[in-house]
Amino acid sequence: MPGRWISCRKGLRQGDPLSPYLFILVADLLQQLLSTDTLLRHPLASDRPCTILQYADDTLIVARADVQAVERLKELLTSFSKATGLNINYNKSMLVPMHVPQDVATQFVGVLGCAQGDFPQTYLGLPLSNEKLNLSAFAPIIARADRYLSGWWSSLLNHSGRLVLVNSVLDSLPVYAMGALQLPQGVVDALDARRRAFLWAGEESVSGAQCLVSWTKACLPKENGGLGVRDLSLQNTCLLMKLLHRAHTATDSAWSRWLETEFGGPLEAPESTSAGTHWASLRQLLPDYRLLTTVEVGDGRSTTFWHDCWLAAGPLVDAMPALYTHARRPEASVHHVLVSDLRLAFVPRLSSVATEELTQLTAVLAEINLTNAQDVRRCPWEDKAHRLSSSMIYKSIIAVGGSCDYYKFIWENRAPPKVKFFGWLLVQDRIQTRENLLKKNCIDSDLCELCGAQVESTAHLIAGCAFAVGFWHWIGVQIDEEDVAALWRVQPPSTIPAAHFNAFLLLCCWRLWKHRHDVVFRSLPPCYTRLFAGCREDAELWACRLPPSDRHVAHAWALLFSSPPHANFSINDM
Repeated sequence: MPGRWISCRKGLRQGDPLSPYLFILVADLLQQLLSTDTLLRHPLASDRPCTILQYADDTLIVARADVQAVERLKELLTSFSKATGLNINYNKSMLVPMHVPQDVATQFVGVLGCAQGDFPQTYLGLPLSNEKLNLSAFAPIIARADRYLSGWWSSLLNHSGRLVLVNSVLDSLPVYAMGALQLPQGVVDALDARRRAFLWAGEESVSGAQCLVSWTKACLPKENGGLGVRDLSLQNTCLLMKLLHRAHTATDSAWSRWLETEFGGPLEAPESTSAGTHWASLRQLLPDYRLLTTVEVGDGRSTTFWHDCWLAAGPLVDAMPALYTHARRPEASVHHVLVSDLRLAFVPRLSSVATEELTQLTAVLAEINLTNAQDVRRCPWEDKAHRLSSSMIYKSIIAVGGSCDYYKFIWENRAPPKVKFFGWLLVQDRIQTRENLLKKNCIDSDLCELCGAQVESTAHLIAGCAFAVGFWHWIGVQIDEEDVAALWRVQPPSTIPAAHFNAFLLLCCWRLWKHRHDVVFRSLPPCYTRLFAGCREDAELWACRLPPSDRHVAHAWALLFSSPPHANFSINDM
């Protein structure tokens, strides 16, 4: 409204809730200036405005390489800067030409007063290129992992501590990039090599002998016998499924609108790289995505006739494979097939099997009526807002194979994390016994360090050695070598509380392992007094890990270990 001038006395401080909205209003002005100008045109279509992408103060302008257009762009940017007071820093700006002669690009640089760059460029933390990205474009992601690893004192961490850092930090570093791009296998391999080396050795690299369990097994959920380390390739696929889901369902998404504007929707997008290498990589995931979703057909325009699950029989490509081989357009939509004569969707001559399947298909389609409504795509792993949950898809895929027997015994007890990790290795016969070390050619003999009479296997060390037999006999637990691989089946005696008995067994096995280390690495003689003192100390420390109502259980453990049977042990005691 016309009136007297408003005297501005106070501005908005940084952090004020109103500040972002004010910036959006001003940034929208720049969008309008550039998109409505007749000289600034789209690089491929002269009837469309130039492309402008804005996020906070990062602005990406894609326009036709024309001298007059560049001069006009400079003029508009200068006018915008004077009108709003937002000065454009041309020292931080960059011109990246595509298929432009160098002399012309040099002229553009002189007009804009900025530097010239090449692809790939970094935009919003992701590599941006007009060609397929190579491994070097993802070097910053690998470098971030290296920076974290160099700052951690890995030599002071046990396996369980390093596992926490792998699962909470290293696994999450590439998530942002994986949500938008298909990582090359070389990048995934480089990240896996760093995660594996840090977990097993705490070093930059690791040998096969140091990896106690295969990486494939470690990437399984704990419920399935693994460590819960993320499978990056599978996680990348699950995250990209969200992009495909938005392309098919979220009509208000910029990604969905772009596909609709450029190609008429995801069904009409070309299979070749003419739509870009990014879409080509996403198209490879379409078969998997279609298996995860079902479609309630409306007009049938966004549903593939053969590959989508829109009938009770499932995808027609699986239900009628012979007829599918005679289809003229394997990627045809439901609308395209049903609005015309069904026979025109196939080649003239059909095999006998295909003819029989065509008869069945005709009967099924007689009950289908198209409407004017849009197709509705559903997925069991989407929320109420129809957003796909990549984590739910990941868990459902990675968990194929059923749960393992020792999950609750190892992970659902009150033992410290390092003891749980040891127990996980123990029940799989992966601790570094002399038997396992001999298989890796690390030592020359596999005889037990305690008794010197038998092979030091996991079962022998825990339950078969005369020293271990005496230990279990004194505390009243019945266990033999066959029970070591199934410790969760060992029953508690009447002298030991049944509550938290799993933790008690892990405590005993852990202390037997520590005692063996004292004999091997500190040259101490086998000694029940030292073993029981360590068990008693751990029992007292673990009391704080139990619920207050169960701490009497730990005190009962400590009392059990108060009187060892013998001070020392020798081969003559056997």
